[in-house]
Amino acid sequence: MIEPLPENQKTLLVIRAPLSDDGFVSIYFSSQDGRMMSWPEWWHLKQLIELTSKMCVKQEAKTRAVGA
Repeated sequence: MIEPLPENQKTLLVIRAPLSDDGFVSIYFSSQDGRMMSWPEWWHLKQLIELTSKMCVKQEAKTRAVGA
């Protein structure tokens, strides 16, 4: 379920990346005062994306192996 943002919440688009011919993902950063993402916050997001990507690649390989 999507949690609505408070009225005074400011959001900034951080990443928008294509996933397929007709699909994409967007990641937004939110803060009460509209500040930019800090370096430690960016680094944590980068680590999360890299970990998720590795897990997806491993899952795809397993799915292909079972289907072969």
